[in-house]
Amino acid sequence: MSNIEIKYTTTHEWAEILDSMECSVGITERAQEIYSNIIYIELPSLSEYEQDEIMGRVETSDGRNFYIHAPVSGEVYEVNGALEEDIDLINRFPEGDGWICKLHIENPSEIEALLTLQEYHAFEEEELNEEEYLPETDFYEDIEDY
Repeated sequence: MSNIEIKYTTTHEWAEILDSMECSVGITERAQEIYSNIIYIELPSLSEYEQDEIMGRVETSDGRNFYIHAPVSGEVYEVNGALEEDIDLINRFPEGDGWICKLHIENPSEIEALLTLQEYHAFEEEELNEEEYLPETDFYEDIEDY
């Protein structure tokens, strides 16, 4: 039985590590929530990428584009063609059937630089406290005072 481990990036990708030489890659549920309704995906090409290199992008219904980064260096050997037939897979199951690609890992030591689930959740909490994530409810709380 293989040892499966899931790691995360600060750019909201996940990597399901299979036997330390291959991984499946996708965007996290948190990323999908931020992006909202994804209507188009530019899948990676079957080529080599360096860790953190842009390997694809998604477009949302409000016209925003977000890049997909390689969680580790390696060669993409398969892309999820089902996303071209049904883009909604990435909206419904970003950490399951909505996976983006699979790659052969070039440098297994890069896996150590990725975040565990607990570290990713801690990163998310920290990010939520940044000014770009102002809670909408505060704006309306004291609207009568103006």
